[in-house]
Amino acid sequence: MTARTVKKKAHAAVDAWAQEFHRFVDAAAETLQAKELGDVTWLEHGLRETSQGLCRDVLRWLLALPGLRVPGDRAEPGERRVRGQERMVHSLFGDIPLVRNYYHRPADGQGRFPLDEALGLVDGYTPGVAALIGRCAAELPFQRAAESFRAYTGLAVDARQFPRLTERIGPQVEQFLREQRPSGEARPPRVYVATDGTGAPLRHEELKGRKGRQPDGTAQTHEIKVGAIFTQHPVTGEKPWRDLDSNTYVATTRRARPFGHMMRDEFRRRFPSPPADVVFLGDGAAWNWELQRNFFPMALGIVDFYHVAEHVTGVVDLIEDHHTPSGRKRRRRWVKLLLRGRLDAFLAEARQAFPPNQTEAGAKALAYFEKNRERMRYRHFREHGYFIGSGVVEAACKTLVAQRLKGSGMHWSETGLSHILSLRTALLSRRYDEFWHTRSLSPHAA
Repeated sequence: MTARTVKKKAHAAVDAWAQEFHRFVDAAAETLQAKELGDVTWLEHGLRETSQGLCRDVLRWLLALPGLRVPGDRAEPGERRVRGQERMVHSLFGDIPLVRNYYHRPADGQGRFPLDEALGLVDGYTPGVAALIGRCAAELPFQRAAESFRAYTGLAVDARQFPRLTERIGPQVEQFLREQRPSGEARPPRVYVATDGTGAPLRHEELKGRKGRQPDGTAQTHEIKVGAIFTQHPVTGEKPWRDLDSNTYVATTRRARPFGHMMRDEFRRRFPSPPADVVFLGDGAAWNWELQRNFFPMALGIVDFYHVAEHVTGVVDLIEDHHTPSGRKRRRRWVKLLLRGRLDAFLAEARQAFPPNQTEAGAKALAYFEKNRERMRYRHFREHGYFIGSGVVEAACKTLVAQRLKGSGMHWSETGLSHILSLRTALLSRRYDEFWHTRSLSPHAA
């Protein structure tokens, strides 16, 4: 088919659509004038469906233009070309047939479709459709994602395609997030690095043999390491405020050391020239501070104050029930002492208050505070406008992980878990659209 013929057919499609559109407009005008004005949802849907039909036809004819320069559309040594291979492409305007060349290597049975690669198709879906499917799958359970996708776009996609496309897209997003692409943001005066962990349910067969926190030592969940990096422009005399939209996240099912590498890579991507003031926030878990020592040795360490307050509650319980009036009073006093930077006064009072049968347990409980002494200088931290709570990363554990991955009845494979984590990390870090843009510039993106 010649270019002239294709253009004629495209123009004919536009003319036919124009006639159909005029008929629709005339009919709509008669309907609107015949009765009192009311809900016009029918009109909006009708306009969308009519427009989509035209766009679908135009896209079909444009992609059928002869002479389109398709990268790699020639036989390499050892390949055999097969012409006229047709497939249905799922676009934002509906399905269109696509005819392309296939190149087969008899030696190893492999083959390729250069046009599919050039268009960036993902299992037959255009990048525009695949990006929306990935977004919906990252936000909602797959069945609900398919329903929402249809409501938003007018396109019906089988719910089973959502996990399949997530499996295709997820590794690409993970690779993109780990690549060193400078963010171009200005160096802020203060940067926070915060880490935490949470669990997500795995399939029973994937948990066999794993140690966990159940009474019998087994595991019901797999730990996910979560990190947040955000910035602050401190103002003397004012409470600390996080810079708007400065959060980016890291999340992985891997162990602490690989997670540390990922955190450091994200930090370097954003800040090639390290800011003068870097703060590391975490709870008292040993892996947090080992990660800081290995990957952020320049950072000021601060133990999350609210975790510290929970440990104070545990100390009080060794003396008396913290729910009693005197227990509540004791806890309030000790929390205030720590907040005012009087760690030694708290330790002295606690040691004096332990009953003889709790001396050993008390010493173990207070070791937590001794070990983190330098990270508990809360009066100093507050005077200099530092955050003393790790609420940002704890919120990330809820929004990034729990909202999507810990729903009722959910049990994931570790691979599927990783794919959704990658998509959600990109979304919440405002890098999901950047991924698709970068992918469109890459050769053989499919």
